[in-house]
Amino acid sequence: MSSSTQVKEEDVIRQIAAEIRVLEGSINLLQSRLDIVRAASNEVTLAHNTLEGLTKLQNGDSTLVPVGAGSYIRMQLQDSKKLVMGIGAGVAVEKDVESSVTELKARMEELDKARTSLQQQLDQTAARYNQDREALEDLLRRQETPTRTN
Repeated sequence: MSSSTQVKEEDVIRQIAAEIRVLEGSINLLQSRLDIVRAASNEVTLAHNTLEGLTKLQNGDSTLVPVGAGSYIRMQLQDSKKLVMGIGAGVAVEKDVESSVTELKARMEELDKARTSLQQQLDQTAARYNQDREALEDLLRRQETPTRTN
């Protein structure tokens, strides 16, 4: 192999290695975002399911209400038609249960779309990462294999 060809291959190896590092960072970032969306989705789903169960109860009924981390508290329902719901930025407003259930369902759909989009991006980035790794390994193998001259 001529020295100019070897230099070009070394440049390609460095370029692919740099791209692999960038892709690793992108994969880690996408995975973190996906974890955040999944956690938010789980929280919204729990709230939605709780409120749907609430619609079946009457004032004075006793029920278990989830408080997080797999823990519940027994409560007696005083008002089955109104609740205080967070709307973002640390602000909460009193709302009726039915509109809150509808809003939470819409949030669940938005989070599912975000999750799907992030998963697609992650899959594409991982595929590109794997292609680059294979290309890099192939180049390194070719460099290690001595060439025969006749």
